[in-house]
Amino acid sequence: MEKDEFGTKIKDFFSKSAKASKEVLDKAGTKVQDFSDKSVKKIERHQLEAKRDSKYEELGKKISQMIIDGATVNSEHAEDLTILFGIQEEIIDLSAQIAKKDEELK
Repeated sequence: MEKDEFGTKIKDFFSKSAKASKEVLDKAGTKVQDFSDKSVKKIERHQLEAKRDSKYEELGKKISQMIIDGATVNSEHAEDLTILFGIQEEIIDLSAQIAKKDEELK
């Protein structure tokens, strides 16, 4: 093999290798970008869920306080009222247990 032919083959090899490497890196870059975009969207989604859950909690606390204060709760479905008042009973029981623990800690 002549020196020029060998040099040409080496240049071709490195040229093809560089082209293949560039394609692989481009694909990897795209995948990393997609992953980053999805991660940001997942974080944003989680933040929205946390805000929503906070609003549910706020709503529940308000309804609970209304029940404690004697508000009338109406529903066409007796089962809903049973569930609601059952949860309220648990809240009252847990509040009492918390108060008891507070006393024990004094």
